[in-house]
This record gives sequence, C-alpha cells and structure tokens, in this order.
Amino acid sequence: MKGYGLFYYIGEAFRGLRANSLVNLLAMGTIIMSMLIVGFFLLVFFNIQAPVLAMGDRFEMSLYLRDGLSQPEKDFLLDQIKAEPGIRQVRFLSKDEALQLFRRELQGQERLLQGLGDNPLPDSFELTIDRQHAGVDRLRSMARKFAAFPGVEDATYGREGAEVLSGLLRIVTWGGLAVAVLIGIAVVFIVSNSVRLALYSRGQEIELMQWIGATRGFIQGPFLLEGMFLAMIGTALAVGMLAGIYYALPQSVVFFLAGSRGLDFLSPAVVAYMIAGGGLLGLIGASISVGRFLD
Repeated sequence: MKGYGLFYYIGEAFRGLRANSLVNLLAMGTIIMSMLIVGFFLLVFFNIQAPVLAMGDRFEMSLYLRDGLSQPEKDFLLDQIKAEPGIRQVRFLSKDEALQLFRRELQGQERLLQGLGDNPLPDSFELTIDRQHAGVDRLRSMARKFAAFPGVEDATYGREGAEVLSGLLRIVTWGGLAVAVLIGIAVVFIVSNSVRLALYSRGQEIELMQWIGATRGFIQGPFLLEGMFLAMIGTALAVGMLAGIYYALPQSVVFFLAGSRGLDFLSPAVVAYMIAGGGLLGLIGASISVGRFLD
C-alpha cells in the first residue's frame, strides 16, 4: 500500500473517532474523570513538595548543656557535634540569649515571667540537620547519641513534626504510585474497549483490505492513532477543566496547596508529560485490541 503516509493514518484515525462518536464520547468522558484525579494528585504533590522539602531544610535539634561547663569543655563538645554526619550548622545559644528569646516570644504576656528569679534556662547548641539526615529514625538515633555525650543534659528534635513530615512524604509517594497505576490500567481498559468496538463496526472493511493485500501495519495504524488521540484529547480536556476549577476557587479554599509564591498550577512541562503519558496509555490499549482482533 504505497502512497499512504502519516497524514492518511491521521485522517483515518479522526474519521474513526467521528464514526463512533457516541462510544468515543463516553470513553473520553471516563478518561477525563480519570485524568482529573491524576491531575489533582499532581497538583497537590507539586504544591506541597516545596514546603515539605523546606521543612526538611529547617529541621533542628537542641542540645541542652549541663550547668557549670567550662569553655574548653564546650569547645570539645562542639568539635564532637560537628564531626557527626548530617550536621549542617551549629549555633551556641547562651542561657541569657535563650531567656531574651523567650521574652520576645511572650511579648504582651511578660507578667508570666514576674517573680522568675534566677534564669532557669540552660545553655544549648542549636543544630541544623541536612535534609538527607532528617528521617525520623536517623533523628532519633542522633538524639540518643548526643544525649549520651558528657556535658549534655538532654537532646530534643521535635519528634512530632518529624513523624508528620515522614508520614506525609510516604503518603504522597506511595499514594501517588498507587493512583497512577490504577488510573493507567483504567485508561488502557477504556481505550481498548472503545477501539474494539470500532474494529467490530468496520469488520467487513478490514476483511476486504486483507483480501486485497493490505499489510498488518497498514490496517492497524489508524486504530492505534485513534486510541492514542482519544486518550490525549481526554487528558488535555481534563487539564483544561482542572485549570478552570483551580483558578475559579477562592484562594482560602485551596490554601493547603499554596506554594511559596502563592497558588501554582501544573507547569507546562508537567502538562506535556501528562498528555504524552495519556497518549502512550491510549496507544497501549489500542494495540491490545488490534492485536487480538487481527490474530
């Protein structure tokens, strides 16, 4: 079948989409709903990713020192702390500085400190932890190790915040993978059934093409493109609907999605990958139906 190029296959694919418009519209509607779920998840993921990673950058640990440590003892302890992997910065906070900081935090409620007497706050080392070492287990073991150092009274690292962050990252990662797999299977199934109906409706035409010597690739090409276009158009419409919903909602409603610069929609690169991924799933679904039909 010479003389038939890519434009022929594209034209035939769109002719098939029009010929089975009702079936394809139903399939496209289901694809749109599926991709809306994927798009919403990606929207949440990319908007909370930066704040979550920033929280990791701000992970801190406080080492409270025993009273009466000499300066050489503090210097020796500082060297031991800096030698520990994952320590990005160490800042010494004297008990006087700690009290001043505490007073600033209680601004307007200074009466709570009346009759305080001697400063009860200890000297401390304030540690900033690298993101790679900010896991809950790593922080716990690090705190235990520092607490055992001579001269250290206690070590705290905000256990609840660390556990919340770790749990959030696990939910985002594994939940996203689970959603992607389920939606991918659903899109393949939807496109496969849609193309299968198109194949049966044009069964006599396909049989005639086989009788006159049409190759397998020539027959299946338009159906593969039909499945790919069906998924790509559905994905593009889903992104458009998501954008309309996203920007129509008041900022307070989607405050939890806010990034450092406000509310951010999916980047053009993410949208492109999303549409291309939808096309790939459509191509896979179409190839399954075409392969079974021609066999």
